[in-house]
Order: sequence, then structure tokens, then C-alpha cells
Amino acid sequence: VWNYQAGLVIKPSANISLYGSFATASTPPNSLMGEGQDGNALPTTGTLQAAADALAVENTKSYELGAKAQLFGGRLALSGAVFRTETDNARVTSDQNTIAFIGKRRVQGVELSINGQVLPGWQVFGGYTYLDAVVADGGFTAFTLPAGGGVAARTVLQPSVNTGRRFPNTPEHAATLWTTVNVTPRFTIGGGAYYQSRVYGGYADNRYVSGTGATAQVVPATVVVARSTPGYTRFDATASYRFTDKLELRVNVQNLTDERYFATAYSSHYAQIAPGRSAFATLTIKY
Repeated sequence: VWNYQAGLVIKPSANISLYGSFATASTPPNSLMGEGQDGNALPTTGTLQAAADALAVENTKSYELGAKAQLFGGRLALSGAVFRTETDNARVTSDQNTIAFIGKRRVQGVELSINGQVLPGWQVFGGYTYLDAVVADGGFTAFTLPAGGGVAARTVLQPSVNTGRRFPNTPEHAATLWTTVNVTPRFTIGGGAYYQSRVYGGYADNRYVSGTGATAQVVPATVVVARSTPGYTRFDATASYRFTDKLELRVNVQNLTDERYFATAYSSHYAQIAPGRSAFATLTIKY
């Protein structure tokens, strides 16, 4: 498996950089089995030919154009980029009702960021990301038509409900902003917010099989269920005091308002709830 990347940087002025890049990546079958799961794994049953076909590698191409600027003598950095990632050979069900590596995914979007000092003693870090993530080809879904009237049972393949829908657990909008202020040379306070829009865990529809034998058919869907979790905004805070050059105490509070939100949505009917308000202190000693 060969992969490559190339990039070009142009500096129209001392504090501005423009760049472009292109890169490829590959995910071979079974490469994630050490983590306990692998969406691109080899089958455990089937003919040798099917196993050989399953060796298809998931391939990704990434394109990016961006700009970076240094302001206030280099104290504050701004950056922005547009990007697109295309994935081929994702694992789906083929129109032959077998596992095939023919699926397609596409993610494109915009990323903006800021970090550095607005004023002496005032630090700011933040960013915004827009993601247009779509399952371009989700393969097919198999329906079994039952036997009857001398007609044997048979399988019908129809396009997957996932095709054309948002990729799971990929928010369309995400933003973060964090700031710290040195109140005194020894005392620092700070806080920030993280926002994420709605994410989807999976999709289903109400297609079903009606009849038997020659009259059996798949009844078209009238409802599509999109299993998702709502967007949320979480606030965090921090404070630190440096007693000496070798002794510092820091207190962090996460989810300051005790917001109830979900960290992960799943394709089935459940989601993982995120931790509530939590606080912890860290004492740092240098010697």
C-alpha cells in the first residue's frame, strides 16, 4: 500500500502564509482489531474468493487550502482553511447481498482558529469548524421475500437508508472559545465554552415485506427514523495561584452549569450521557 502527500507554502508578506496540500491514506482490513472492533475486517465465513475480495483497502484522499496570519508583532495568530476528504472502498452490503468494499464517504468544510495574546496578560484560544459530512454511497439493504405458491424464497436488494445522509457522530457545527487573564503576576483565572450541534447515530426506515411467493414485495418507506442527540453548549472554568516559582495550585471545573448532554449517539436506541459538573485540583511542585 503506497501513500503520498504534497504541499506548497507561499508567503506574500512576512506575517502571512498561504498553503495548499494533498495527501492520501489507507486503512487495510483488520488494522483496528487490536482495539476490539474493525469496520473493515475480513469475514470469518465464505469462500476463499470472498475472503480475497475482502482484502480491499479503504482509501482516503484529502485536499486542503488555507491561510495563516500573525498579528500584533506575532502575539496573536489567525488561521483559516477549507478542506475536503473523500473515502472509497468503505465496507457496505453490495447489490449481490455480500459484503463489499464499494462504499463512499465525503467530508468537506471550513475551519477557523485564533490563539495568542490580545493584550499583555490576556490569552485567547478558539476555533470554529463547519463539516458537511455525507454518506455518499451506503450500499444496499437485503430483504428476504418468503416462499409461497410454488415460488421459492428470494432476496431483494434496495438502496441503504444511509445513502445521502449525514455521517454518524459528526456535528455540522462545532466551536470553542477559551480565555485566561493574569489578574496578578501570581493569580490567573480563565474560562471557556464548547458548542456542538446535533449529531446522528444512525438511520432506519419502515420498509417491510408484504405477501408471499409471487405476490411478495417490499413496501416503500413512509417514515425515516434519524436517531440523534441534540446540540449543546458546555462551560468550563479554571483558576491558578503560583505561591513560588516551584509551587502552584490549579483548580478546574468542567461543565460548570451541570448541563445534561450526550457525548455519543449510537445506531440503536441509546446514547452515552456525558459527565455532569466536576471539579479537581492540581498541586504542582518543581524541584
